[in-house]
Amino acid sequence: MPIDGWLEALPGREDRTADRHVADDVALFAGRDHPLLSTRTVRHHVSRLSAHLLAGEVPGRSGSTGSSGSANPSRGMDDGLRRALVGYSLYTRQLDMVQDRATKHICRDGCERPPLGCCNRSHNVVFSLSDIMMQHPTALALRMGDALARLQAEEGTHHAHGAPMGERGCPYLTATGCTLHLFKSPLCVHYLCPTVADALNAAHGPEAAPFVAGMRRAANRQLERSSDFMDPSLIEAALRMFAADGGAGNGGEGWLDGEASGNA
Repeated sequence: MPIDGWLEALPGREDRTADRHVADDVALFAGRDHPLLSTRTVRHHVSRLSAHLLAGEVPGRSGSTGSSGSANPSRGMDDGLRRALVGYSLYTRQLDMVQDRATKHICRDGCERPPLGCCNRSHNVVFSLSDIMMQHPTALALRMGDALARLQAEEGTHHAHGAPMGERGCPYLTATGCTLHLFKSPLCVHYLCPTVADALNAAHGPEAAPFVAGMRRAANRQLERSSDFMDPSLIEAALRMFAADGGAGNGGEGWLDGEASGNA
């Protein structure tokens, strides 16, 4: 699977200090609810990404402060930022699964504005200068935006199997689709064009309305805090949407762990 293939390819730290922090991260996220991911998947995902974030030259490393508030340049990314990014990636992994099942085929087969469609600008950028001036995001939110840019570059390079579409659109759009699964910007991961929204409403009836409305709210939300990057209630709304027509069973049975995750 594309996501697990990239996670396996990530370098990480092997020293005991890193092991302790990784174990703490795994325990933290394994104790949280991820409706579409098994405990085994969560543990693997968190352990690989956490080790990588502890290892890399990333925003928040040198002179950063961990949960104790003391600077520790010998460690990688500090606890707050690292865990915010891991949590975001687990959330976007589940949304990617939902979109694999519900929307990507519409973009692939029925887009009214090919070849770029909605990817006609660099919507992967989390914060523009005007966003920073107008929205006054917190320090953690700004650092998340910076770290996402670097992680997008890493993930995009790993998945870039198709020819780039050139300078006209998003740098992560290729002839075979988007190269990002875990680190799309909040705008990109939540955006539904009118064609896709209408198709979901037609396919799933009234049960699609909460999901469609929630995605639109999330795509238009001002990013002031790290919590603004995601809306976990959308995963539950997607499950209800599929369950209403027998498409997902109870709790997403039959499509856990990204079984259908592709590169569309």
